[in-house]
Amino acid sequence: MRKTQALFATAALVAAFCAPAQAKSGGGVLPGASASDPLTIDSDKADYFDKEQKAIYSGSVIVVNGPSTLKASRLVIFLDNKAKGGDGNSDKVKHIDAEGPVTLLSKDQTATGQSGKYDRADHRVWLLGNVVLTQGENVTKGDRLVYDTTTGQAQLQAASDSQSHGRVHSVITPKNQ
Repeated sequence: MRKTQALFATAALVAAFCAPAQAKSGGGVLPGASASDPLTIDSDKADYFDKEQKAIYSGSVIVVNGPSTLKASRLVIFLDNKAKGGDGNSDKVKHIDAEGPVTLLSKDQTATGQSGKYDRADHRVWLLGNVVLTQGENVTKGDRLVYDTTTGQAQLQAASDSQSHGRVHSVITPKNQ
């Protein structure tokens, strides 16, 4: 019973990785979701390690909250059992790792990468490795996306390799009128 309760509690904690700034304003876990939208996590396997205070979802992990979806091969949530807060759950997240490919779908936007992570102490979310952001026909590519959950500022950086030449690449297509 305790293991099941802990797994259900960790489901609410996915908010910290997916969209912390959005979660504060809209109450939902993923971008575009509201507090009244249901949250579901589907995976092939879920394990909770009480001693280590971590939960691992593995095998085609799909997190759905309102109009948004997060997909990953594996999601590891590290908890801080000593943390106390108003809602009793989201304040317990210390760190989240998403192994990929990682995809975040929200209305008309898609972000993909090889991995992702969130660190509560740093107030940062990272999407790493062959990052591609799309909105309609507009596409921006880089190697590392860093999102500051405090300021809402995002920065996309390129890898210094021969293919990208150390540059971020964007293709912006004007809408037909």
